[in-house]
Amino acid sequence: MFGFHRLKGDFMKDVLRLKMLLILQNNGTITDFIKDGFTYGQVAEMINKIVVEGYARESEGEIIITDKGKEWVTEFNNTNQLKGSKSWILPEEKSRIEKIDKNEVYLPSRNELHF
Repeated sequence: MFGFHRLKGDFMKDVLRLKMLLILQNNGTITDFIKDGFTYGQVAEMINKIVVEGYARESEGEIIITDKGKEWVTEFNNTNQLKGSKSWILPEEKSRIEKIDKNEVYLPSRNELHF
């Protein structure tokens, strides 16, 4: 199973790139990034970076995914054994908690709930 709990360093950057490319590929919106706590400026920087790297390009006022970007998504999914819905539905990381003992009770405060 693919563990998103390992989000650190380069892997985190890859997951953010994957999320951005999936949004571009499926004509989505950046609302998910804003909900994750990113500012519009940070999202713009991410978009600029994937354009500079060649994973996306500007066309007629829109940012679209390139063939290189599509190949990278496929390679990332294959490398990390993401198949079916796991290849296009990314887990929400901000609600993830550290693993606890199976007999331990967890009651989050209302401030920790993100839904």
